[in-house]
Amino acid sequence: MTGPAKGSGAVNERPQYVRISDLLRDRIASGAYGVGAMLPTEGELCREFRSSRHTVREALRLLTTADLISCRQGSGCRVMAAVPHQNYVHAMRSLDQLFQYASDTRFFIEKTEVAVPESGIFPDIGTDGAEWLIVRGLRLKRDEDIPICASTVLVNKTYADIAEDLATGAGAIYRRIEKRFGVEVAEVVQDITVTSMPARATLAMSLTQTEVAVQVRRRYLDKDKIVILASVNYHPADRFSYTMQLRREGAKRSRS
Repeated sequence: MTGPAKGSGAVNERPQYVRISDLLRDRIASGAYGVGAMLPTEGELCREFRSSRHTVREALRLLTTADLISCRQGSGCRVMAAVPHQNYVHAMRSLDQLFQYASDTRFFIEKTEVAVPESGIFPDIGTDGAEWLIVRGLRLKRDEDIPICASTVLVNKTYADIAEDLATGAGAIYRRIEKRFGVEVAEVVQDITVTSMPARATLAMSLTQTEVAVQVRRRYLDKDKIVILASVNYHPADRFSYTMQLRREGAKRSRS
C-alpha cells in the first residue's frame, strides 16, 4: 500500500475502519465490485489492509448500514447496491414547513376523476355519498424520478373546478385552490400509521407485493373546520423518516 500524501494528516486521523469502509465504498461505486458480486473475505481484507478482524467487521458494518452490502455468517458479503440508499426525511415544526414539503417535491398526476371516495380512507369523507374531485399520482423529489410516495388527493367538490388547472403549471393543489377561490387553509390534521402497501400503490411505484407502507393522512381545513382537501400518501417504510420538533408552551428561545 502506498503511504499517505503530504497534507492529508487530517484525513488519516479518521479511524482505520472508516478509511477501509470509504475505500470499499469507492470500489463498489466504480464497479470494481459489481452488484451481486462477493466482496473479498474478512481474512483477505485483513491481509490487504493489515488490520484486525474487528476493524474489518466495523468497516463492513458501515457498508451494511448504508445498504450497499448484505453479509451472512459463513457465506461472506454480497454487493447489493452501487450507491447508498437514501431515505426521504420529512421534518416539520409548523404549517409553513409542512407547506414547504409540497414546494420541495413535485406531484406527477396519473388520474383525475369526480366520484365518491372509497369508504374507510377518512371516517368523515365518502360515507354520505357526496362526490369529490379525486386526484391520484406519485410524489417525487423535485430533481429526481424516484417516487417518494403514492398519493391520492380528495378535493371538496366546491373546489372541483381546480381540475382545469392541474394539467398545466406547478405548485401544491391547496395553493392553487387558495389562489383561485380565495379560501385559506387554517389548520392541517395529520395522522401517521403503518399498514400494508395497497395494490395500486405497489404497481405505481414498481414495488414488491410484500412492502410495508407508512400511511400519512392529512385533512386541510378552513377557519370553519370544513375540509378543503384531504390526502392519503403511501410511503415505502424503508424510504421514510419523520422528524417533529416540540417545544414546551411558554419556553423561552435562546438568543445565542
